[in-house]
Parts: sequence; structure tokens; C-alpha cells
Amino acid sequence: MKSIRKTLTRRLSIVISILVISVLLAADIGVDNWVENEFNHAMKAKIGLLQTLVRQDIDGINFHFSGEYLPEFKGADSPEYFQLWHSNKAFKKSATLSLYKDNQLPLIAINLNEFVINDMTLPDGRSGRIVYSKFIPQMEEELVGESRPVAPPMIIAYATSVELLNFTLWFIDVAFILALILVPLVVRFVVKNTVSYSLTPLDNLNEKIREMRFSDPLSRTVFENDVEELTPITDSINHFIEDNYSLYVREKRLTSDIAHELKTPVTELINMTEVALKFPGEDRIEKDFKPTVLQIANRMKSIISGLMLLQKYSHQSLHLADNIKLDVLIDNITEQKNFNNIFTDIESTPSTIIKSNRMAIESIVNNLFDNAIQHSKLETPINVALISNKQGKIKFTISNVMKVSLTEGDLSQMFDPLWQKDNARSSENNFGLGLCIVKTLCDAVNAEISVSIEEMKIFFSVTFPINPMSATER
Repeated sequence: MKSIRKTLTRRLSIVISILVISVLLAADIGVDNWVENEFNHAMKAKIGLLQTLVRQDIDGINFHFSGEYLPEFKGADSPEYFQLWHSNKAFKKSATLSLYKDNQLPLIAINLNEFVINDMTLPDGRSGRIVYSKFIPQMEEELVGESRPVAPPMIIAYATSVELLNFTLWFIDVAFILALILVPLVVRFVVKNTVSYSLTPLDNLNEKIREMRFSDPLSRTVFENDVEELTPITDSINHFIEDNYSLYVREKRLTSDIAHELKTPVTELINMTEVALKFPGEDRIEKDFKPTVLQIANRMKSIISGLMLLQKYSHQSLHLADNIKLDVLIDNITEQKNFNNIFTDIESTPSTIIKSNRMAIESIVNNLFDNAIQHSKLETPINVALISNKQGKIKFTISNVMKVSLTEGDLSQMFDPLWQKDNARSSENNFGLGLCIVKTLCDAVNAEISVSIEEMKIFFSVTFPINPMSATER
């Protein structure tokens, strides 16, 4: 299983380490080259200074050197060396060369105004570097312009120790190697702790979710956080929790209602049976016993059939293959109900033909009629309307005057299974399943049902989807 924490730590550590190591490597190479170039430049500057001390006058070539100002060419402490050749013969050399047995610098052939730098072992045994230059000595001012022969080029060599340079380069390389070892460790430590710190709100959220229990209302709290990236997650989780808690409460209430609805007739059957057994042969008991048992059994059958119907069509789409004329269907159901106070206002147009599932539509309309008849106030009308709106959708509405006033909270629970306004459930014919079946079947045929209240009248509206066939015909 992939771990976000480990993946972030590993990838950030690798990427940052590679980036830092690349920068350090470039810096190491750049500093090494810069230090060595500066050292070579200083050697060229020193040999250029020595060249300016060579002069050509009337008497010949002179070397105006003073050890007072350049003590590194006199003493034995960190000595430096130089030597001049004139016509390939030694002309002058530093006093430091005479301190050792090997008192000559090697001579090489080079071109005029060319610098050649080589590594060598100094006369004192240290590692060193030597630079050669071939030049023509400067003439004194009194010789300028006179037709005198030009002196032949001279070669000068300057040598110094590179031990300090090598130590500096070695120190830079060692520092780079240590950085190469320490940087990945430090980067991994920092990244690991940063990632862990950043994921702490996620861990806390996970802990809260783990501790939450639907059965404990006190633990069902709304999750809050102060992390911007987690806000969509907490919002979704809160929405998910509210939905699931509603389902949990609904199922809990449904289980209790089913037990209550079935317990009542079962208790009645037990009581009646006990009475019949206690008074055998009693005419009055025998006369009422069988019809009552049949009535209770039919009530239990209706409840069970309704629950099975809900279970069968919940979260299921029905096959929509029947062409149904809603105006004809409503007229037929109105006649079957044999209720004098039903008034219809129906548009008889091709738009009232829908393509749906006949069983579902008949059950929806039939249950809405039964609900209106059962809960309407005596001698008050039941109004039925069927219209098509501008979008081409067909809307079926049925309304009646209520016996008992309802609240907005009642409307939100009206489509729950086994919900009844009468908490005592004393009705023999009403089980609280009709509207729930209507809602389930509406979902199964892609229809929308809504309920609203105006004063003491309640309106149920079912909107059927657009019928492509009817739209084409129009």
C-alpha cells in the first residue's frame, strides 16, 4: 500500500539532495578553478614584475633587483626562486637558489611573449610550480631612437611552492565530501519532520473519525480545521457523516416502527387466542373470532407486502417501455375510487403521453389518491390537475384539505417508511407506507415528487421527465 508520508519524504529528500549536491559540485569545481587561476595569475604578475627590473643601457643588460623589497627571494623561510637566461646562458638568479645543492632552475624553449606554467619539485624539496616567459628587455630612454642593435630575447623563470594551494584545494574538496554526506542526512531529517508536521492535521482528522460513533450522539460532531487544503475534505466528510447519520436514524426508526407495527397485531392475536381458549364454546367469541383474525392477518400482510415492495424497488431503475396516457389513467382511477368530491382539471393533449413503466405510474397515482382520500377533511373537495410546462415536462398535482395541521418538519419526514402523524398508530388502514412507496417508485422512473402546504391545504406534485417521442410529435 502506497504511503503519502513515505512517498513525500523519499521524493522530496531525493530531489532536494540532488539539487543541493549539484549546486555544491558546481561550486566546488568553480572555486577550485578560481583559486588555481588566481594562483597562476599571481605567478604571472610576479614574473611580470621581475621583467620590469631588466634594463638595456649603453653598457649592456642590467638587472636592478633589491632584496629589501622582495625578501622572499633572499631568506630560507618559505623561499621563492627566479632565474634569468641571456643567450641560453644563466644571467641572474635569486639568492635562495644558492642555499641548496641544486642551484639551477630547468631551462625550456618557449616562444616570445609566451607564458608556460609547469609543476616541479623545488630545490628545497617542496612541491612547486614554475612559470616561464620569453621577453625583450626594456631600453633606457637615452637609447630610444638611436640606431643600435636590439638585445636578443631573454628567458625568465619564477618558481614558488604550491603546498598552500594544494591544502586550500584539499580543504575545499574535504568540505564538499562532508557536505555530500551530511546534506542528504540533514535534508531527509528536515523533510521527514516537515512532512510529519504538515500531515499532523490529517492524522488528527483521522483520529477524530476513528473515535466517532453514530450510536453516540455526543461523538457525532462537525469536523473543523484551520488548514486550507483540508477544508474540502472536512466538508465532504461532514456531508457524508450527516447523510449516513440520517440513514442510521432512519433505519433505526424503521426497525422500531416495523417491530411496533407487527407487534400490535401479533399481541391482538395472542390475546384473542387466550380468550378463546379460556372460554371454549362461547358463541359471542366464536362469532367475532374468525373475522377479526382475518382482519389482523390482512393488516399484517399489507404491512409486509409494502415493506417487500420498498425493498424490491429501492435504489433501482425500472424499464421504461410503456406509452401511457396520463389523462386516461387518472380518469380510470378516479372512477374506481367512487369518491364524489374529486374534481379534475386535465389537459387532454398529445403532451400528456409519457414513456414510462405502467405498473409504477399506476401505483404512484393510486397511492396519492388513497392518501388524499384517507387524510382529507370530510365533505371537502380533492383537486387533481395535469398540465405540461414550458420545458415539456408533465406535472401531476393532487391536493386536499387536511384533517390535522402539519408542520415543515412533518413534510421532511412524510416520505419516510412507516411514518405517521398519529404516534399511537391507531389507524386500521393506514400504515405509513403509501407515500414512501410513491417516493421509491418516482426515483425508479426518474420522476420528481414534492409536497407543499398552503394554509390547510396540502399539495403533492409529481413531475415526469420530458418524453422525446411526444416532443418530436409536437
